[in-house]
Amino acid sequence: MTPVSETTTTVAWTIEAADAGTRLDAFLAAQLPWRSRRSLVGLLDTGAATVEGRRVKKSHRLAVGQRVELTVPAAEVPTEAIAAIELPILFEDDDLVVVDKPSGLAVHPAVTCPHVHVLARLAHRYTVEAPAEQSEAAVIHRLDRQTSGALALARRRELVAHYTAQFERRTVRKRYIAIVHGEPPDHGELRHPLQVVDGEPVRVAPGGKPSHTEYRVLERTDGFTLVEIELHTGRKHQIRVHFAAQGWPLLHDPIYGPTSKQPADARLMLHAARLELEHRTRGPMAFEAPLPADMQDAWQTLKDRT
Repeated sequence: MTPVSETTTTVAWTIEAADAGTRLDAFLAAQLPWRSRRSLVGLLDTGAATVEGRRVKKSHRLAVGQRVELTVPAAEVPTEAIAAIELPILFEDDDLVVVDKPSGLAVHPAVTCPHVHVLARLAHRYTVEAPAEQSEAAVIHRLDRQTSGALALARRRELVAHYTAQFERRTVRKRYIAIVHGEPPDHGELRHPLQVVDGEPVRVAPGGKPSHTEYRVLERTDGFTLVEIELHTGRKHQIRVHFAAQGWPLLHDPIYGPTSKQPADARLMLHAARLELEHRTRGPMAFEAPLPADMQDAWQTLKDRT
């Protein structure tokens, strides 16, 4: 099989308080444990990492809120494996590409999926399927690997700051559909503060960051509820932790759900259904991803049991 031509992948992080004061090389080693320290040092020596858009030394000490970007050569994997990834395009122009990410596909490289992810699929699109000069999909927000739905990426790295600023200002509207255990009231707002500790599940804690989730019930069946959710903040695992804290964990949540064994083919029942943002030249835009068939089937199965 023919390998993909080598291109690059850019991964970005925003520094949290827990990582303030950490050296750049140590931070990247913790984030990318599948890469050897030697290979990371080699990348840093070539200027592959930037902090706030500037090249810095590997000994640079990071500060809260700083944006770290690392550009690495994408691994050579068979073209067929990347091309086979189904990634529907909801919108595409010179600024943005908005995709309907399937559940199970990571947005960027991780320990368990260093080569097969959204960025790799789009790199193949822009180098093989629809070659575009100076086009490189770059992350501006994320979805959990098991969450499906609308995901927007910048088409050029220089546009990332423009779009991430909207998420930081909380002017982006994000609506989700979820299936949850239990019977929440018809409408509610959840404001549990959330604390993130590396390597641990997110938890509700008095000293955590303010977090705001609003929801309304769409439909009910015996012991389960289909809800529409709007995020007013975007903390890690916010929806999953907020609903679990109320006693309504998401169906098939392996971290915050019931401790009983999950079915082997289960997926987290969470879908990013609508994303609204301000396009740099087109103004306000909204993108919708239809509820995937597996979630529709799961809900119908629950209703058929009653």
